[in-house]
Formats: sequence, C-alpha cells, structure tokens
Amino acid sequence: MSAKHQKTALVSKMDRRISRRALTKGVAAGAALALFAPPIIGRAQAATTVRLGHTQPLTGPSASYGIRGRDGALVAIKEIQAMGGFADQAGNKYIFDMTEDDMVNDPKQAVTLFRQHAADPSIVASMGPTNSVGFLPCIPIAGQLSCPLVGNGSGAPVKKWTDWAYRVNTVATTAFPAMMRVVVKEANVKRLAVIYDQTQDAQKGDADLCKELASELGYEIVAFEAMRAGDQDFSPQLSKMRTTKPDAIYVAVPTGDGVKVVSQIRTFAMDQPLITGYDSFRDPVYWDGTSGGVNGGYTWLAQDVNSADGKLKAWVENYNKTFDLEATSFSTYGYDAVWTVAECIRQTNGTDRGAIHEVLQSLEYVSPLGSKVSFKNPPHGNNLTPSVTVVQVTGRNKSRVVG
Repeated sequence: MSAKHQKTALVSKMDRRISRRALTKGVAAGAALALFAPPIIGRAQAATTVRLGHTQPLTGPSASYGIRGRDGALVAIKEIQAMGGFADQAGNKYIFDMTEDDMVNDPKQAVTLFRQHAADPSIVASMGPTNSVGFLPCIPIAGQLSCPLVGNGSGAPVKKWTDWAYRVNTVATTAFPAMMRVVVKEANVKRLAVIYDQTQDAQKGDADLCKELASELGYEIVAFEAMRAGDQDFSPQLSKMRTTKPDAIYVAVPTGDGVKVVSQIRTFAMDQPLITGYDSFRDPVYWDGTSGGVNGGYTWLAQDVNSADGKLKAWVENYNKTFDLEATSFSTYGYDAVWTVAECIRQTNGTDRGAIHEVLQSLEYVSPLGSKVSFKNPPHGNNLTPSVTVVQVTGRNKSRVVG
C-alpha cells in the first residue's frame, strides 16, 4: 500500500465508530472486566438508569484522544451493566446511559453541547472533552449552570476554576517539568527547538512551559515556531528550525496534525530526538502514520498500558480486542471519569447534582484500575494524586521507562 493510501486508511480508521455489537460481544467475552468493579451490596432490585453527558473531539486533529476517552467510558458503562449495576450505601443500584457528542475540535460546539447537558435534568454530570480547547471554555459555564463537569484528558493550565469542574487525569503543569528534567539530562539537551499548534490550549501551554523552564533546566530555546490546526506544509518553520541545529525538538501538536509535522521533520533530514506530552508518541496512530518516525521520542503518561500487569493488563487486552484504536492513557481517563461519578452517587445515595458537587469538592477515591483520584476544590479541580511516568518510544507499542 502506498504512503498516501496508508494515511487515508489511517484517518478513516480514526473516525470510524465502534459498533455496539462489537462492544457488547467484547465485554461479554471479557468477563474479567467485571472483576475490577466494586462488589454489589444491598438488596436485590432493579437498577435505576442514570444519564451522563459526554463530549469529545471524535473527528479532527484531536480525534485519537477523544475516541479513546469515549471508548474507555463505554467499557466502564458496559462493565456496570454486566454486574447488574453499582450500589450506593443505601443499597440502591444504578446503571449508566451516556451521550456520545462530537465537538469536532470547535470550542463553541463544546460549550453548546455542555449547555445542552446542563439543561437536561436527566443528566447528572457531563464528562470530557479530552482536548483543552473544548474543556477550558466549559469550566465557567459549569459554575454558572451548576452542572458537574468531569474532564478526562485535558491538561492545559486553567486560569480560573469553579468548584463545579474537575479533571481525573494528570495535567501538564505536573507532568511536563518531571518529564523535561529527565529528558534534558538523558539526551543532553542544550539547544531545544519547539513547534507548536497555537490554536490548541494544551499544546500552546506546553510550548510556554518549554520557555519557562529553559533557564532552570539549562537549555536554550533556539527556535519557537507556530502552526495552526489543519495546516499541511511546515516547510517555512522547519527550514528555520534546521538552521539552528537543535539537540532535540519539542512537538507540541495534537496527534492528527502531529503525524504530518513529524513526517516532514524526518523528510527534512532532521534526526534529533523528539519530545511531546500526553502519551502521544506511543499512540500506534503516530507510529503508523510516521512510518516509525517517532522512534526514540520521549513522552509522559499516567497509566503505562504497554507494560501493564495484573488488573490493568487484563483490562487493556480486553479493550484492544474490542476497539479499533488500541488503548492509551486517554482510554483509562475515560474509564476513570465514569467510575468517579459512580463513586459520588454511591456516597450521596442519590443522583442530585448538588450532592454530587459536594462530594467532588473533597473526593478521595481509587478507581477499579488502581488510579488515584483526589480533589480539594477550591482552590482548583486538578487531581491531587496523579501518577507520572516518563518513557522513550522504542517501537510500535514498545517503550522503555526512563523516569
């Protein structure tokens, strides 16, 4: 197959939605999934169906994140159905129904969808989006409309929080410094070049952090080149970058456009180590789309799905049998968000939004996958106990831990 046809097939695969038949079959076959869920307690009774809103970038440059966030949530929902529902402390049982809304990388669409969730009294909380360009503008709306918002992937800095908004995932302000301290030392980075998507909050945030940490970590920013979502030709930026002779290149671009950027970096005969955030370079979409061009690249992640063991290993194996796109950290974020809402319902013995909001403010919880989720809001809605692992990509679905 030609490179052009490979990329066309790749995009088609990213945009394809998983069939309900395949999901049902996969969860039924993977009975081990239900073993991870908390035990059902209380009297036998029919479970109450509770609705969750869920918004993701299911198409566009951030689709690989959004699809996995959605699919991870679907696994949790099917898992709860398979066990007959989860029980609150009074013995009442619940199962979830969930919307699957596509914000198509448009912040206005993300806000519109969140407003729809908030206006629907049957929806107890809204989850997502995984991309910050969608999540950030929904934060103030959550407070205005008193609707719990549980993010499952967004990592950009937040200027002003409301105590109605939260993120279960690791964020860049925690993970980025940890990664760069390791990578700068291991790769002996003295001269760093940066190319970033100025239209994406998380990626722009990473680029800014590159500058902020330069003096502290002992490297110089020798190129700082901007691009925009949907751009096709990066020759002007890469031509300038190549003349600066960097020791490494930070690619702050979502996966969809990042595949194009990395491919062109390698076409320009630039073989420097590449760095990015959010577990992106380990995504098989990146490896396949760049023909291995991310080999040797560095990234950070939360749950290491490639070298998982125990419960997480079994979960990843069943997930990968069910969905077209293999699991990444974003899959676990989607899963953990569902169980986080479930824990709030369990503690409140009901589905009142205000009661869920009160639990979220000081939640201490460990998900069935072992993810630690804890909040203290105010002052902010970030997870206080995230895990951070730094890895170097060594092959498709292969990496080594470096910190």
